[in-house]
Amino acid sequence: MKMSLWRSAIFRLMAIYGFVFAGSMSVLVCMNYWNSASYTATQADYNIAWQFAYFSALPVDKVPMQIAAHIRSEMRRPINYYGLFNGNHQRLAGDIVAFPDHVIPDGDGVWSRPLLAEQTSARPEYMRTKAMKLENGDIFVVSRDVDEMARLRAYMLGGLAWSAAIVVLGGLAIGILVSTSLLRRVSDVRRVVQQIARGDFEARLPEAGRDEISWLATMVNHMLDEMSRLMHEVKGACDGIAHDLRTPVIHVRSLLARIPDDQLTEAHAQILEQAREETEDVLQRFAAIMRISEIESIKRKKGFCDVELDTLCRKAADLYQPVAAAKGLTFSVDLHAHATIRADYPLMFEVLVNLLDNAIKFTPEGGTVLLKSEQGNDGPTIMVSDSGPGIPDTERTAVFQRFYRSDLTSVVPGSGLGLSVVQAVVRLHDFALTLSHAHPGLCVRLDCWAQFKRD
Repeated sequence: MKMSLWRSAIFRLMAIYGFVFAGSMSVLVCMNYWNSASYTATQADYNIAWQFAYFSALPVDKVPMQIAAHIRSEMRRPINYYGLFNGNHQRLAGDIVAFPDHVIPDGDGVWSRPLLAEQTSARPEYMRTKAMKLENGDIFVVSRDVDEMARLRAYMLGGLAWSAAIVVLGGLAIGILVSTSLLRRVSDVRRVVQQIARGDFEARLPEAGRDEISWLATMVNHMLDEMSRLMHEVKGACDGIAHDLRTPVIHVRSLLARIPDDQLTEAHAQILEQAREETEDVLQRFAAIMRISEIESIKRKKGFCDVELDTLCRKAADLYQPVAAAKGLTFSVDLHAHATIRADYPLMFEVLVNLLDNAIKFTPEGGTVLLKSEQGNDGPTIMVSDSGPGIPDTERTAVFQRFYRSDLTSVVPGSGLGLSVVQAVVRLHDFALTLSHAHPGLCVRLDCWAQFKRD
């Protein structure tokens, strides 16, 4: 599984911070917008109230004349617009030619854009309008231009919005840079961990830097050093014991071979033959232990080459078909994977030999053994299935341990090292080996494409 930017904890934290900050700034902008709009309306209503106080103090017949005077005085840059209407909303005077909608006499001020006498490009966008009823029943309307305050408010809110956007985008950019750097280091750690998982216990995590990852890598490397030392000591002791005991057992076998059978009674001859078989079995176990150690000690893949899968399977099948026939088994071959894999040919042949040998060994007379290969979407797969007793689900991990033998197959002679050899070769090739039910029996599946799936 590849590490992606979206899986980085730091990037997610930076993204969460960015969204929280953006949300907070949005709330702040909305509050400022509402407060500034409220302030603008309050100031406009206050100025209009002063206009109402002035005109209400005039005689009613003087109002039209004063409206005209105010309009003339504000010709260059009018701020206030006036309108005088009768009770039927018909225009009597002023530069507001139509009674504004939603305006109630002696009511609250409203935001509106009343129709003005002169339609110019300088017509205000934002106007605050209020109406007052005079003593004679006429309605006096004042609209105040608040464009200047609205523009100031827009600039302020725009500055806040741009500041928030810069902070959020800057935070995300920093999060991406930091996360990319950490992901690169995590990828290096992941690559080394994969090497260790494949059996290269000499690989060590990179310790560059002075942060938590480097501190953790130092601790892990120290732990790997201790594990490697202990494993080498145990492995060396086991290999040394196997090598040292192999020589005297060979001498015992030679001595047993020198005993003439014709000078012994039938009972003694039978005991001698059993001793020879047990001695040979011990030597085979020592050979298997040393073979596993030899395979696990391979550090490079110099012996790897292009291997035709069909050719490999047919050679193993030709070798074991007579063995299966001699035991009364039906041996079937079904090859459909016309593929080439990168592998060590002798070791892969040894894998098939061990799997077929186990299948034939543990399948009772009259049973079936199947060697099958197929080409899937991901790559070639080899399967060896039989109709024997199989392996319980609870023991499918334990059977790969050295000398482990299932209770169902303990009556059949064997050393319990065959699958250990197979697993050592599979790990060397970075393949995958799985055990499953064959209904009845066991199916061993070897996926020769697992190395590509893990990269």
